[in-house]
Amino acid sequence: MKPDDVFHAQLQTTITSLRYWAPSIADAAHMQQDETADYFKFAVTPFIAAGCPFELILHNNQKYDLAIAGETYEGRATPSLDLFLPFVEAIADGNVVQRHWISRLTGMQRSTETIVTLANGYVWRETRGPVDEAASLVDDGAELRERRFLPYRR
Repeated sequence: MKPDDVFHAQLQTTITSLRYWAPSIADAAHMQQDETADYFKFAVTPFIAAGCPFELILHNNQKYDLAIAGETYEGRATPSLDLFLPFVEAIADGNVVQRHWISRLTGMQRSTETIVTLANGYVWRETRGPVDEAASLVDDGAELRERRFLPYRR
């Protein structure tokens, strides 16, 4: 963790960069911003139906929450604040894949993996459900279904 004063200065820089980026997609998505003493919330809903909606909350305690395409990841440690502008740009560019592992025997979803590939090649990935089972497609006849998203502008 970074010292609080260093983190807060970098957080303000990140918030400013997200605010400057927002008008660049204003014609392709609805945006909502909210800020308190404890967090900054940035929610984007694309006008195109196959675009990936997201809500990013940057907390002052060096954690972030993300709701992306129906999946929610809360209380994650902030790796680097430099990640977030390229991250939202990648989402707007359609570089998001969701992988769902479904048991063919029960029809139940075993796990969901969300992957965002940034322009610099960095891959952000989070999983809900048992990670070790997600890689196996043969033990109970699991089926992998991928959902891909379109860029906000086509």
